[in-house]
Amino acid sequence: MSTGSTDIRERIAAAWGAAWQRGEVDVLDTVLADGYRRHGRTAQDAADLKANITACRAGFPDLVTVIEDCVVEGDRVATRWVSRGTHTGRLMDVPPTGRTVTVSGATFSRVEDGMVAEEWVTWDPRQLLTALGVIPLDSARPDAPAEEAADARGRSARSAVAS
Repeated sequence: MSTGSTDIRERIAAAWGAAWQRGEVDVLDTVLADGYRRHGRTAQDAADLKANITACRAGFPDLVTVIEDCVVEGDRVATRWVSRGTHTGRLMDVPPTGRTVTVSGATFSRVEDGMVAEEWVTWDPRQLLTALGVIPLDSARPDAPAEEAADARGRSARSAVAS
């Protein structure tokens, strides 16, 4: 492993921890390149990412995100993460439920001049919405009545969480 890969791994872990665990979103400026883009359901720039983290932490003030794996290969970084928190604040259209939830995902990054230029995030918002009780688990059943499945999809769309 090269010094450069250790450096970017440590910098991402430190910035991610400060932002997601403590809400110190401006520390992301130390690892995000000018022109940073985050690809998910909707594209985000650095300001959007910071707003998303702030909104998420408002809904889950005790949020803890742990990096389970971080692999660096050339200009690419693959990060597998797990987030846990208790839903005690409003999140988008979802009032506090008091439920403790766990969500996992992966972020794939492209590094340019030692800074994260782009990220592709993959996680399942339905996992979060189901854990919060917004989407009933049985709404995914193939044998669920059509109106029940449509109602669940409608609630999901109205309550979708930004990635």
